Amino acid sequence: PQMRRSNSFHLGLRKVRSFVAGGMRREMSFRMMCEVTTRVKKDIATSVNDAQYALKARGMKWWRKIHGGNAGIPPPFNLIQCVWTFIGSMTTHAILSWMNEAIAARSAGELTLIFAPLGALTTLQYNLTAAPPSQPRNALFSQIISMFTVYSLYQFPSLDSWHRTALAPAIVETVTAKLGIIHPPSGASAIAFAADLYGIEHMGVFLLGVCVAITTAIIINNLSDKRQYPTNWPILRAINAMYNSSPNGK
Repeated sequence: PQMRRSNSFHLGLRKVRSFVAGGMRREMSFRMMCEVTTRVKKDIATSVNDAQYALKARGMKWWRKIHGGNAGIPPPFNLIQCVWTFIGSMTTHAILSWMNEAIAARSAGELTLIFAPLGALTTLQYNLTAAPPSQPRNALFSQIISMFTVYSLYQFPSLDSWHRTALAPAIVETVTAKLGIIHPPSGASAIAFAADLYGIEHMGVFLLGVCVAITTAIIINNLSDKRQYPTNWPILRAINAMYNSSPNGK
């Protein structure tokens, strides 16, 4: 009997120790959970405060930028340069208008030029002669990209006119920016073709008009002592480099 009582005592003691140890473990787990919860709350509060501060700083920066910078107003052209602009623009559009009449007569009125982007092109050619967007490389290749983009969008019949009108200029402006051939009139022509104002068959006529405008600007701008158009010919420079590197060129 004494041995049984001793065994029962030790068994009860072990149970008490186990119970106390389990309680301590539960208390430690609960304490750790509280600490983790407190830390997570602090981290969330810090993140929210940082986000609010960043958003406020960005908003203040945006508001300051709206008020404008310190850039000066570009100087006006002198009278002689204004005369050159008038002569160049009038001559170019006279040629384009005559070409439009001839094309319309031969096609029974089905084909015409798109004058709005061409007007923007001549504005660049005769008022921003040395600017990169007005150069022949930008003018020609950006319009080719514009035509290809619109033609590709027409291959998806599920796209409505307003889908194409939104997608076409966005794609053209992004691609030309990536390729370094930014040309604002290419966005205008993309909208004109994507909005069903003109058909796919007008694209070739329009590109012909772009080539005519480029040729006319090259002739007229270089008659002025103060102008040079284009500022460079990348294709000719590449051809000259290839020729000079060949044995015959040397």
